[in-house]
Amino acid sequence: MVRVFPGDRIRAEDIVTSERSGAEIECGSGVYEDENNIKRASKIGEICVKEVEIEEEEEEEEMEEDDDDYENRKKEKNQKKRKLVVEVLNEREIEDESARVRLPKVNDIVFAKCTKIRDKLAQFDVLVCDGKPLKMEFSGIVRQQDVRKTEIDKVVMEESFVPGDVVRCKVLAMGDGRSLVLTTNENPLGVVRAKCQRCKATMVAMNWQEMMCPKTEHRELRKVAKIDEIKDM
Repeated sequence: MVRVFPGDRIRAEDIVTSERSGAEIECGSGVYEDENNIKRASKIGEICVKEVEIEEEEEEEEMEEDDDDYENRKKEKNQKKRKLVVEVLNEREIEDESARVRLPKVNDIVFAKCTKIRDKLAQFDVLVCDGKPLKMEFSGIVRQQDVRKTEIDKVVMEESFVPGDVVRCKVLAMGDGRSLVLTTNENPLGVVRAKCQRCKATMVAMNWQEMMCPKTEHRELRKVAKIDEIKDM
């Protein structure tokens, strides 16, 4: 096995053998793809590769055994039915499969808690991915241009999120190590839980850009998630 550290590139020769050439390669626990689609390690550990069968419905193609290209086509057909999952695992995870962590990847839906607001971005602690609490600490940012799709130049970060808000986001890109670039530029994405800054009561959404305190009727601006479109809360 090959030992790697966070940010190290996972080389093709560490994954693919002659018998596995042509197979689809997918990131598993401890591996992510950067903005250049290069697979990298997100933690210290050993590179492990497992082969997974892909279930797909295809029309059966007639292949005659005496066909000159029979063996090549048979090999190509079989390769399409499997993929390789590359992981970086520590000693405990290698011994105990239940200890392995499912890491966020691009297009995953995550729930994150806002920790800090800056002029052009908001910082978050990522809490949940794919409906399950993360066992490792991940941070994330939402940039001004990724808050919403329209009128981007009018976005004010302080009017979109407040520290303490729980926000439903999508993973836009992988940053360095355990850092994620997030977006809220779709209707189901945005603030799903916020507390009134005056009395700390949990507010309710009024529309896509306002939440109201049920006790004081005080209203505050937010980039609000469209709740009726959310399926995984």
